[in-house]
Amino acid sequence: MAVEVQEPTQDTRDIWAAALKAAAGVARQAASNEEDLVRAITDELRRLKLRGGVALLDDHGQLVMRGRALNASIERRLRKLTGQPLEGYRFDLERVDAYRRALEDRQAVFESDNTEIVAQMIPEALSALLPRIMRLLGTQPVIVAPLILDDKTLGAINVTTSWLTTDDIPMVEALADHIAIALGHVRARTKMNEALEREKLRNQVIEVVASSLDLSDVLKRVLDLAVEVVQADAGAIGLITPDGNSVTYPYLIGLPGSLKREPTPKGEGLAWRLIETRKPILLHEYSHHPSALPNWVDAGVHSFMGLPLIAGDQAIGTMSLFVKEKDRAFADEQLERAQAVATMAAMAVNNARLLSDANQRAEEAQALIHTARSVSASLDQETVLNLIAEKAKDLLQADGSRIHLHDPDADVLRCVIALDESSDAFRAVELKPGEGLVGHVMESGEPLLTNHPHDDPRGFQVPGTPEEERETLIMAPLKVRQRTMGVMTVRRTGTERPFLESDLEILIAFAAQAAVALENAHLYGQIMSQAHRLEIEVNERTRDLALSEARYRALVETAVGGIFQADLEARFVYVNQAFADMLEYKVEELLGQPLTLCMPKDVSPQILERYQARLRGEFPPREVYDTVFLSRNDVRIPAIVAVSLIMDEQDEPQGVSMLVFDISERKALEAAVKAQRDRLTAILANVGDAVFVMEPDGSIEFVNAAWERLNGYDFSEAVGQTPKIIKSGHHTPEFYDSMWDTILSGQTWTGEVVNKRKDGSTYEAVVTVQSVLDSEGETINLVGVEHDISALKEVDRLKSQFVSDVSHELRTPLTNIRLYLDLLETTEDEAKRARYLETLTRESERLANLIDDLLSLSRLEAGATPFNPEMVDIGELLLALVEDRRSLAASRGLELYMESDTSLPKVHVDKRLMSQIFTNLLTNAMNYTPEGGRITVRSTVPKGKHGNWVTAVIEDSGMGILPDQQPLIFERFYRGYAGESSGESGTGLGLSICKEIADLHGGRITVESTGQEGEGSKFTVWLPLHEEGAEPRS
Repeated sequence: MAVEVQEPTQDTRDIWAAALKAAAGVARQAASNEEDLVRAITDELRRLKLRGGVALLDDHGQLVMRGRALNASIERRLRKLTGQPLEGYRFDLERVDAYRRALEDRQAVFESDNTEIVAQMIPEALSALLPRIMRLLGTQPVIVAPLILDDKTLGAINVTTSWLTTDDIPMVEALADHIAIALGHVRARTKMNEALEREKLRNQVIEVVASSLDLSDVLKRVLDLAVEVVQADAGAIGLITPDGNSVTYPYLIGLPGSLKREPTPKGEGLAWRLIETRKPILLHEYSHHPSALPNWVDAGVHSFMGLPLIAGDQAIGTMSLFVKEKDRAFADEQLERAQAVATMAAMAVNNARLLSDANQRAEEAQALIHTARSVSASLDQETVLNLIAEKAKDLLQADGSRIHLHDPDADVLRCVIALDESSDAFRAVELKPGEGLVGHVMESGEPLLTNHPHDDPRGFQVPGTPEEERETLIMAPLKVRQRTMGVMTVRRTGTERPFLESDLEILIAFAAQAAVALENAHLYGQIMSQAHRLEIEVNERTRDLALSEARYRALVETAVGGIFQADLEARFVYVNQAFADMLEYKVEELLGQPLTLCMPKDVSPQILERYQARLRGEFPPREVYDTVFLSRNDVRIPAIVAVSLIMDEQDEPQGVSMLVFDISERKALEAAVKAQRDRLTAILANVGDAVFVMEPDGSIEFVNAAWERLNGYDFSEAVGQTPKIIKSGHHTPEFYDSMWDTILSGQTWTGEVVNKRKDGSTYEAVVTVQSVLDSEGETINLVGVEHDISALKEVDRLKSQFVSDVSHELRTPLTNIRLYLDLLETTEDEAKRARYLETLTRESERLANLIDDLLSLSRLEAGATPFNPEMVDIGELLLALVEDRRSLAASRGLELYMESDTSLPKVHVDKRLMSQIFTNLLTNAMNYTPEGGRITVRSTVPKGKHGNWVTAVIEDSGMGILPDQQPLIFERFYRGYAGESSGESGTGLGLSICKEIADLHGGRITVESTGQEGEGSKFTVWLPLHEEGAEPRS
């Protein structure tokens, strides 16, 4: 059923004031723990008739319900309904949107209905119970506020009651701040108390560890303390045995003593799990764990706390604590206290072992020192070896010690020292290397430790020794400079006292001393036998050295190259005659002088710094480089030097030795070669033809600037490539094969080739390739020259085209003339004869005009046309030409207009030639404009960017010129569509002549036309304005 919600009976501000006052009071009470604090807060909320709860973040980022202000009856009914206790209930922050937003945005969140929050908080398995849960809780507004302290989020508080609104958010946030501060105080106090407890426990452990040097006593006290600290009923300390194969329990409390005699083999029980994982283990019931040992279970243990004992980075044992009562178990916080005790216990074990090891090592060192003194005091081999064997036996607490020596001549091992009950039996046996354990050590050169030699297949039963006797053995080779001279053996009878690796290390040290003793005795004999030979050899070597020095000095003195030596202060200590002559000094003048005497002042600081740096090891000890010297007459002498450090017996530098060669002639030759190369480069760079140089395999090595311009590739792109980069594909493979056959045979190849530029365009060139041969006739380079003949080919083509065009134009009138002459001869009809004569006259005029135009064009192109410029008023000239043709235009039904600018300046032109341009243009306009058309002639000075020009424009309304034909109309003999379709006669040279005349005057002629019938064409002649008397361009 729904819960009745009691409406507030007092002003909400009073309620919030009371809540904040209560929260502040709780904070001042300094609760001992978080539970007390949360309980006090929720009690105050409940007293003020507010519902709510406090949820704190755990280490995994989940919220844990730690307190709630809720009617006890409702809480019991909720727990019965859901089966979930509210206290300690955990929920994921990401699942509850209101809590997530409050903690992410760090500000309170208001929800008018708490249903969605409850639905998100309960487990999905309980979602069907939501309606019944809400009937118990009631549907109310809720405010969720984060608990934040020092920028750290601690959790959240929710407050709910029927009268909450968004205006209450600041009050809830203030309440949350009070709670966060109180939580901070409690946690800080808790941490401080825990630190004090840990320090107290640490002091207790330190006091126990420091109370005695006896390990057994210390560990008993440590175990007692650990049992007391964690309130255990029993405890045990386990230590790993020296061989590392088991754990023994020498210290027990509250457990049967029989467990001391039952070591745990490696890999069994929880002790080895602690050692392997190096992590503590806490079990509420020991017997339930699969690694629990039956005999420990039988001892009546239940709860288990196990901790590894770790010293440095090595696990040395375990500490185990037990509770024997079934209903009592260790708490998690007790583990930390026990860990502190275990740490100090491990330290105590480690310190005790270190002390024992130190005492043992001291004893070993004393024995080795005594043995070493004995070895040094005597050169008698048997005495020294007997002493070493005896010391090794005593120090290692052994029952026997013996030494076998190798006889290289017989290749056998003989026992020379035997401190053993069966010494005679050992001395009587000779062993081959590899025979028995002694022979094995001799052959392998490696020490051996075996605690079960009877089970070793390599073993050898020495005749005369007890066959059933068990023993343990350690053996070490007697080695000097990787040479094994024998074997030293120490044995213990029985198997109760096995040897350790540390024992073997001691024996190795004794064996080394025995080997030294043997070597000393051997060397002493050798020294005495060699002393006489050395005396003889010294005398012989002295004579040889004197002879060698004489030879060396003669060699140095007669050397062609200069040689000198300098000391650490960079002073000459030796110079040969060649070096002195090179610098024009006497030898004695240089000795003792600084090297700077023979160096130019501008380079001497750098040379000296390089000299000192080499002595310091900053440059290689040997090096070859170029330098410069200065002669007595201040002549700079370029030289190549080979420098080498002079080292003493300690490998310390004592100076330098230098071999010097004068390279003045080589430098002069290099300069001449460079100058010649520079001249050649300049010639190649400025030559007009493209030049390229190839390796014998055809790869390009050099191209000049003309080649780059011709082909479009720059130098870096071409070098390393082959001529295939300009191959056009116009020639057959056979063409190129023939070319290369000729070139590679050493002959010169010349021919015309079509090549391709980088941009894909092609050109024609005459190519010549010649081989460059060395003194033996081998090809070392191929040199090619390309001469671009594309322009010549084009001129030749134009010439052929021109001849063809002229022949065509001349053939037509000549053919007509010949035809009508034949007709005249065959007819008597006067009318026909008159008509034929008229045609002959017209064709003759056409032929004459064609020839005149050809001659005019030829003279213009050749610059042979008379050119007499003068200041001419273009407007007047055009007006005169228009007036001359006005009647003709009228007879053809054409309108002829003249528009002239009266302020038009005069231009410097040839009046006759200008009249020819305008006559041609005006005639064309009249010929190609149909009856009723209009022709306009005007002269102007263009404005703006077209200034400094005078223009003459002839514009008609005739047939027009198609756009694609406009670029062609100024070419010779080109008439276009208008000329061919109109039937008007013409040579096709008029516009070409106009263009040449315009160019002659430094001007130009342009055409504009849409190509549409009736829109006509506009021709414009542009003439530059010149100062009076200035000549136009010719």
